[in-house]
Amino acid sequence: MKTGEQIKQGYHEQAEAIAAQLGQLHARSRGFVTGEIASFLGFVAFIAFITISDTELLKLAEGLLAAAMAVLYIVIRNKDVKNSERITEAEQRQQVYKNEVAALSGNFSSFDDGERYIDPHHPFTFDMDIFGKDSLYQRINRTVTTRGADRLAECLSRVDIHKNAREIDDYRNAINTLAAEDDTDWRIRFISSGVSTKIETNAILLSLPELQRIVIPGILHGKGIKILACILSAGAFVSIIAAVYRLVSPMLPITWILVNFFLVAGMAGKYLNAMLAVGNRLHNEMQPLMRVVRLITAMDRDGIRNIEILARDVNTLREAADSFEILTDIVETLILRTNDAYKFFADAFCLRGFFLVEKFSHWRTLASANLTQWIEAVSEMDMLVSMAQMRYNHPEAGAATIKSEEEVTILYEANGLWHPFLGTKAVRNDFTIRDGNFYIITGANMAGKSTFLRAIGVNYILAMNGMPVFAEHLCVSCFKLFSSMRTSDDLSHGVSYFNAELKRLEQLLDYIKQPTLLILDEILKGTNSLDKLNGSRLFLHAIAHKPVAGLIATHDLELSKMEQENTRFHNWCFEIALETNVAYPYKITQGVARNQNATFLLEKILNGQRP
Repeated sequence: MKTGEQIKQGYHEQAEAIAAQLGQLHARSRGFVTGEIASFLGFVAFIAFITISDTELLKLAEGLLAAAMAVLYIVIRNKDVKNSERITEAEQRQQVYKNEVAALSGNFSSFDDGERYIDPHHPFTFDMDIFGKDSLYQRINRTVTTRGADRLAECLSRVDIHKNAREIDDYRNAINTLAAEDDTDWRIRFISSGVSTKIETNAILLSLPELQRIVIPGILHGKGIKILACILSAGAFVSIIAAVYRLVSPMLPITWILVNFFLVAGMAGKYLNAMLAVGNRLHNEMQPLMRVVRLITAMDRDGIRNIEILARDVNTLREAADSFEILTDIVETLILRTNDAYKFFADAFCLRGFFLVEKFSHWRTLASANLTQWIEAVSEMDMLVSMAQMRYNHPEAGAATIKSEEEVTILYEANGLWHPFLGTKAVRNDFTIRDGNFYIITGANMAGKSTFLRAIGVNYILAMNGMPVFAEHLCVSCFKLFSSMRTSDDLSHGVSYFNAELKRLEQLLDYIKQPTLLILDEILKGTNSLDKLNGSRLFLHAIAHKPVAGLIATHDLELSKMEQENTRFHNWCFEIALETNVAYPYKITQGVARNQNATFLLEKILNGQRP
């Protein structure tokens, strides 16, 4: 297994290799541009020669050469377009590799931080730094669709999103399968689909009701309208040829072409305009979405087929691929029709509007009812790819063992646990939480209490979603989670800090209907010491009879005496060493902290020393 540094170096090497590839592609692009200019000038030159040539044979030869130049221009232009697409894709992949190098160096600014999901009233996400700058969400998120981003946020906001331990294991297997070394290039290509701009799958879903409301009358779909369009189109071209050879009046092809155009406008214009109104919103989404669907449906190996979640999504999208192709083609053609010249020639000569309406009607009948299901399959795969990329990037992380509800209510058994944000510098701790027990954690400021509480919470959230956990061993059962660590006042609504604390505790009491782990940092810190102590004792005695276990960090050493009154209360601490400077071991041990650092550090400041 590669180390984190080896993975980082691999990303860097890939970015450098793509840079060399881009150099070749850009050189080829310059060659294509030169060829386009030369072939175009050749076409113009031969057309000019035709006008001054004396013999019919020479004119014929020059005409053929002009036609050859036109064909050559088209061929070169097509190759140039494809080369430009390769450049764009290569640049996107290079950016993904650069972003991953930055992430493994501690810079996550390239990724969506999920600030829009921040909710100070959520049971735990606000306290656990799940959303916002440098949050857990930002560190994991590689989603390429808006719905995939929402799905990831939903997973990180819930510890009960999966029904049971077996379902969690299924998702972990899916994540581990997608995180395979052999699939690294595939993941990078997937992530590159949204590295510039996320695919607005939510906009596609919002457009679905509008698409379903566009009901095409029977006369405009079926074989009849296709046959009529083919006859009228053929008639237009035949009349033009006949007019050239003076077999009919020149007014006939003109009249025929205008009749074709206004026939399409009169019979199908209303429906084409309604389709265009939706197509304008989908234009920038369908091509990248189709690229993602192709990547997903191309996955075909035993590891994928043997994982039920992955096999289900891949098979669902294989069924959807043709439908997405049709919808993409419809949208692209609708956008072309915004050009009046294209619309006139397409309808006047080929009655393209009839064919487009008929194609939409066929798509709507067969596919629109399944579009939501297909988007959800894309979104789930999108979310899983982000989780898999995290799994791959952190080989040092482990896998949690999930106990079923039948085996135990609340269990949290960790060895070598650390907070994922701290990286290699983290101090690892062992700790066990059992149902109905409360763990009072004392310690000085900056000793590590709050970070430890968040390490407990964040790793549990990861475990409940089948993601890697930052522990040498972690065994947990399925339970709810509630924290109170970062209460703040709201003066604009007349809510003081103390009142906000009371509201949070009231929310906690309403929340604990099922087995719940409580993570509390300084209960009632908005009041005086004695009142805080008495209130904390009262609150802990009250909730001790509910289906909970709890971690309570405090500076109040008097609260630790509850261990002597009730065997369900246990004292743990983060001790510090006061020497010339303060030493912070960041190791949790049993007992009550004795050393405090506030006075010690203040004396150093007053004496003009650095604390």
